[in-house]
Amino acid sequence: MTEKQNPEEILARGESVQFPTTGYSMYPLLNPDKRDQVIVIPLEGRKVKRGDVVLYRRDGEKGVTDAEGFAQGILVLHRIHHVKGDSVYLVGDNQNQVEGPLRMEQLRGIMTARVRRGKTLSVRNPLYVVSTRLWLLVCPIRPKLMRMAEIVKNLIRNK
Repeated sequence: MTEKQNPEEILARGESVQFPTTGYSMYPLLNPDKRDQVIVIPLEGRKVKRGDVVLYRRDGEKGVTDAEGFAQGILVLHRIHHVKGDSVYLVGDNQNQVEGPLRMEQLRGIMTARVRRGKTLSVRNPLYVVSTRLWLLVCPIRPKLMRMAEIVKNLIRNK
């Protein structure tokens, strides 16, 4: 995808799109420092479920932040925390605050793979499936886990 292409428009044409990630809301799965890219395909009637990573457009005007601190009007790639009826609730892998309810029509596409250093990791890879399910399961204690990981990392670095 070139700089001027819009993933939302490409998906609307029924085509898959590959683009670089920005931001750290999906860290450690997606790391912009490692120039990660994602492959996203159109939903085209696919049923979404807990654990899927979807591209969606937040309601509202760009440049505005809602009461929960979510930037409005932007395209976001986050994981489905749960689906309830026609509503979807999402969370970034590096967050513990669940966003929703969102409407199904806000969803633009579903991630099928991550590309890092030329290597593609499918969302069907068993290691990916197990690790992301576990990560979703520990959503309420993620901040504590991330702090502990940082402490261990610093201890190792200082040896």
